[in-house]
Amino acid sequence: MLLKVRLACAFMVLGLLVALPSFAAESLETMISKGDHQGLQGFYSQQAQEFKAKANYWDTVAEFYERHPGEPTGDRTRAQHIAHCQAISETFRKAAHEAQNLATEHYDMTRKGP
Repeated sequence: MLLKVRLACAFMVLGLLVALPSFAAESLETMISKGDHQGLQGFYSQQAQEFKAKANYWDTVAEFYERHPGEPTGDRTRAQHIAHCQAISETFRKAAHEAQNLATEHYDMTRKGP
């Protein structure tokens, strides 16, 4: 039951994160062309949070398959399916780390000035 609630929450959070970029005040291209380091710092921080949320979601999916061995996994073995979910999670974690590094770089640029 708790796992189903966690999965439902994960889907809701992902849905919200997908909708958020559409509310952005400026496009990424505009911020780059203006040299808007504060805006870029916010953009990349948001990207990092989104990627972390996606990584957590895939961790939850992998945990589900670990705890429910009877669930169908298609043509893959259970272990392959779990490894696949964990690989996706790791990819999102790396992307989150890269985005956070970019956010930090742009933050540092705002402190130094133009």
